[in-house]
Amino acid sequence: MARPHSRARHFRNSPPLLTGLLGLATLFAGFVYWPAGIGGSAELHYNLFLLSVFAVMAISDLVLFQTWRQPEAGVTLAPTRPDGAVWTRIAVKLVGLGALLLGAATLYATVPLYLSPWYQRFTLQVFDNAVPIALGLAAYVVLADRLLTEPHDQLHAFGTWVCSLGTTGDPQKIGDFLRASAVKFFFLPLMYCYGLDDWIFFREASGDFQSFTAFYEYAYRYLFFVDVCFAIIGYAVATRLLGAHVRWAERGVKGWLVCLICYAPFWQVIGREYLAYDDDIVWGSLLKAHPLAYQLWGSMILLLLCLYVLSTVSFGIRFSNVTYRGTVHRGPYALLRHPAYVSKNLTMWLIQLPFLAVSPLDALGNTLALIGINTIYFLRARTEEANCSGAREYRLYKRYMRRHGPVARMLVPLRRGGGARPGRFVES
Repeated sequence: MARPHSRARHFRNSPPLLTGLLGLATLFAGFVYWPAGIGGSAELHYNLFLLSVFAVMAISDLVLFQTWRQPEAGVTLAPTRPDGAVWTRIAVKLVGLGALLLGAATLYATVPLYLSPWYQRFTLQVFDNAVPIALGLAAYVVLADRLLTEPHDQLHAFGTWVCSLGTTGDPQKIGDFLRASAVKFFFLPLMYCYGLDDWIFFREASGDFQSFTAFYEYAYRYLFFVDVCFAIIGYAVATRLLGAHVRWAERGVKGWLVCLICYAPFWQVIGREYLAYDDDIVWGSLLKAHPLAYQLWGSMILLLLCLYVLSTVSFGIRFSNVTYRGTVHRGPYALLRHPAYVSKNLTMWLIQLPFLAVSPLDALGNTLALIGINTIYFLRARTEEANCSGAREYRLYKRYMRRHGPVARMLVPLRRGGGARPGRFVES
């Protein structure tokens, strides 16, 4: 018979919620008190801003919660004395790192998308600082190798494959390593450029809220700015020494497709040509003449976006699309399995009101288009669950939420026999 156990025992590899909240507090404080009038480019200031947020969360994970002790981190403070085999293994890893960096440089230097001025705000920084970046990553590889209980990791498998010219190496480890790297190379420049745009905007904005409309527009953009900042940190830092490494990336084509089509440059085509649901009739224009309803409706949108942002904050330094980096079960994820998707899709309906249009045919088209977008996010949720279900922790979380989560509790009266009673996580 299965025995009940506490959450702490089952979720020993989860990101601490307090780490994300400390990062959020640092972000707010740094944003408000960031010194004005000092020299340096917007990119430099934004980089330092992100570094300060990351530093606080890293210290929290490293010192306060000691996430390096988590079982999946596999870190030891008593490494063996290095010998010839150890240095050979490290050399193989450095070869793999060099091949990876060369591939990234080739991608950013040749693909037309990354040659555009918008993306070059990120890529030129990478090229200008290529040497210190490479040396820093090499130093990390050496340090991590000495502190890992199992140093024959994905990077070693990839380095072995490169050194053997593709004849040897663990195929699954190599695939996971390349997929995780692809996630980083695609999303990091995209998120960084979005965040930099917002940073420049807010540094120049007055922040003078003389009307609810001004407050709403400022808060709406600021909430997405917070979300993007945490995303950038998550993509940039995936260190095993903090237990924040990528265990594996999505291994199915379907999961990649339903995720990537939601982002530039793919969404510009899909959203404009196939799933355009917007017109001139939006909540603001409809309710402008009714101040109370206008403020309540706008506040409801902002509250849903707060839930969306807190979902990202709950990951701390571990946020990433199409990857598994530990099971998040606190914060909004204690209420819903997919709080970010639920809140984001609800805001789409509240903002656009697609069923209101200049003609019934337009209303039908807009409504069906938005339902199509909701379907994409539903598929994202399903494929992400399938991907994360490779981890026993996530399977336990999913089972618990289905049986005893807030939604399950609300449905108890509808179940025959009164349904299941709230309980604790149990062994599978």
